[in-house]
Amino acid sequence: MAKDIVDELRDAVMAPGISGYEDQVRKHVRKKTGAKNIEEDNIGNLILRLGKKNAKTPSLAIVAHMDEVGLVVTNILDDGTLKFKKVGGIYDDVLIARGVDIHTSKGPVNGTIGFPAPHLKIEGEEKKKQTWDKMVIDVGTRSRKETERIGIRLLDPITIKKDFFLLNGKIVCTKSLDNRASVTALLQVYENIKNLRFKGEVCLVWSVQEEMGLRGARVIANTNEFDYVIALDTYSSTDCPGTGNFYEPKRLGEGPVLRMVDVRVIATPKFRDMVEKIARKAKIPYQIGVTGGSTDGMAMQESGSAILPIGIPMRYTHSPTECIHIDDLKNLIKLVTAVVKDFQK
Repeated sequence: MAKDIVDELRDAVMAPGISGYEDQVRKHVRKKTGAKNIEEDNIGNLILRLGKKNAKTPSLAIVAHMDEVGLVVTNILDDGTLKFKKVGGIYDDVLIARGVDIHTSKGPVNGTIGFPAPHLKIEGEEKKKQTWDKMVIDVGTRSRKETERIGIRLLDPITIKKDFFLLNGKIVCTKSLDNRASVTALLQVYENIKNLRFKGEVCLVWSVQEEMGLRGARVIANTNEFDYVIALDTYSSTDCPGTGNFYEPKRLGEGPVLRMVDVRVIATPKFRDMVEKIARKAKIPYQIGVTGGSTDGMAMQESGSAILPIGIPMRYTHSPTECIHIDDLKNLIKLVTAVVKDFQK
């Protein structure tokens, strides 16, 4: 029996894979596609080519990054605790008193980012902000040698422990929805289109190191040529406290967002018009957005492709409790599937 999309999403979320350490996510993608012709380049991107280039049919690539934000071990102190560096954009407040997994060659090791008891603080210290460089990870050992004995080494990747639950039956709340939601969407799109008769090339790309400067997408852009590119990612929604009113609200449950302008990209207007027309014809809800940050679309646009980033609205980006509406994920899958089919007419 086929898994429900929520179960598929849970599988993708639970695979650890910070930027530069995406091995487990690659294994997940390979297993789910079952495709023997999937390629892996030197930086770790996965590329699945469907159809062949044809001068009469524009080529289309769809990109979703596999990596998540996290931490990496930078030092093992004499008392056995760990110093670490952030990998990707994480607020320091998110790290305080969190359980973590250190991913060693022997398997995951439990740890916690310690937080001094309020009873032991000197008056006035409780008002001082604790920054990541002052934090340590406690793994239950008392010396460097003991920590090394349980398998921990310099540069081991670290992820914050993950819960996975639903809010009000429809909103998934967990870590790493950025960007495992899009990884899951692209896997489902593949299932929907794999048996099509392709008139031109459609290339599905699961990229790496997006959170550290779009590095995987830059490699793809430098080694491939595509006429059109869709970059799948999450989109920081503004329907939650503390987001202000600078950007027009984009809400969970109202459809995927065509991300027209961000810090580094102006999406291709003619491509947006094409996708809007397809969405309206198929009666798929969507939103139009302007936001901060950027996506793999920036790297792909620099190589000359017409690009359109499409995002799943998400609350609490880069936190352990990111939230998306499951209907937005389903509608993203429907929309991208419809675009691929339209390209093959």
